[in-house]
Amino acid sequence: MTTLPRTLARGVAAVAMTWLPLAAAPAQATALQVAPASPRAPLTASGKHMLFRVRGPNGATVYLLGSVHLLSADAATLPSQVDTAFAHAKSVSLETSFDSIATRAQELMMRGRFSDGSTLRSTLSPSAAAKADTLLRNYGLTLDQVNGFKPWFVSMLLSQIAMQKMGFQARYGVDMQLNARAKAAGKPVFGLESPDFQLGLLDGLSRADQEQMLMEGGSPEQAAKDLATIRDAWTAGDASALDSLLNRHLDSAPGLRNALLTSRNRSWIPKLDSLITGKDDALVVVGAGHLVGKDGVVELLKAKGYQIDQM
Repeated sequence: MTTLPRTLARGVAAVAMTWLPLAAAPAQATALQVAPASPRAPLTASGKHMLFRVRGPNGATVYLLGSVHLLSADAATLPSQVDTAFAHAKSVSLETSFDSIATRAQELMMRGRFSDGSTLRSTLSPSAAAKADTLLRNYGLTLDQVNGFKPWFVSMLLSQIAMQKMGFQARYGVDMQLNARAKAAGKPVFGLESPDFQLGLLDGLSRADQEQMLMEGGSPEQAAKDLATIRDAWTAGDASALDSLLNRHLDSAPGLRNALLTSRNRSWIPKLDSLITGKDDALVVVGAGHLVGKDGVVELLKAKGYQIDQM
């Protein structure tokens, strides 16, 4: 079995980080209001952010914003450049529709449960089951407590617990903030992917990949350190660091890399191309890992001849 680094577990779990908080408390997401203005976050040393600008041939400017799906309150204030991009944009596109998530989030938990009589313990190899029990105890859980859930869901659950300990919350996430702003401003919000696609993405992983994803999970302390590193790289607009933290380790798992990143990035290009060749400015918000790296959206658009500036 291919050995994958713990960043893989974190990266895979991030695919569904938008869903799990809403599955636990959908009413909170539905009732989310636009947060009052707070003091501006200081500019980074480079003066750059995870915001990219593409100017189209027919007058449109499309802003691509790399998102962190959950953030802590102290890092939640978006830079003024993002405010400007939002003000100019006639529409906002997210990975998927938040309205659909709010009404269907419980389906994620249903998909995360075994329905064929299997259990987590019976699905894992004996050595993996023993390691999983030790890992879970570090998070205050036992294998028996989550025995009815699939490995991908348990891995995601541990990531969520680590984020909660760090004070990372969905309501502070970049996507949710801008979704709330768009609704308040009456701007249309579109999804690049259907909720059905996202609901089936992790559940479609092989059992071997799911087991390895769970096995590579770290302690709560290590997870907190990793999350802080990602947050700091995002705040600094360090695209190279984010590529290393989120994507490069997937090189050892080409199947997962294709399912979680490459194929999804490529499927978005025709939709982004349509926005860029249009006449109206638009803001597109996707996970930061999708924008960076050799297979990222920025490089794919550059290959089509577009000039892209990091703001």
